[in-house]
Amino acid sequence: MKIKCLKAVEFCEVQHVDYSSLPGSGESCCKLVLEFTDPSSAGFGKTFKLTLPELVAYPDFLVERSRYDAAIERNWTNRDKCQVWWRNEDGASGSWWEGRIQEVKPKSSEFPESPWERYVIRYKSDPSGTHSHSPWELHDADTLWQHPHIHEDTRDELLSCIANLESTSARKVHFILLNTHC
Repeated sequence: MKIKCLKAVEFCEVQHVDYSSLPGSGESCCKLVLEFTDPSSAGFGKTFKLTLPELVAYPDFLVERSRYDAAIERNWTNRDKCQVWWRNEDGASGSWWEGRIQEVKPKSSEFPESPWERYVIRYKSDPSGTHSHSPWELHDADTLWQHPHIHEDTRDELLSCIANLESTSARKVHFILLNTHC
């Protein structure tokens, strides 16, 4: 079933999560069932399945809601200084790259309001080239502002509670969806 007239940004809620192996590859994957939650969406109330290969790096099209809202609210403009975190190939480390927004433009004329890869950044360390980024990838180098995130102590306490719940439960707990404002 195809859903026509979807917007460039659609809000969804996770209805089911399952971790398994990709057939024939031995690699793990995450299978999600997502439901459209915005009443103004053409997909409202409908669900769809999405299989993601091993979640070493988060895909650009799947963004946590509070991070998305904060990034859109920041309203980056041409000439703003920013930093972008680039993960090293080992996946365990990385570094901040400093740059400046050279251009603000839609990635596609088909979705002119889309925030995906809307900002063209020129890095200090690479003055000859530019890279396109989405607003949730940008960090304001001149302020102490941080992307919304759960406090480490709260996260650790939640993980401990979940582990305890799993060990005492007769059924395996597959996932717990939390909507927190930390």
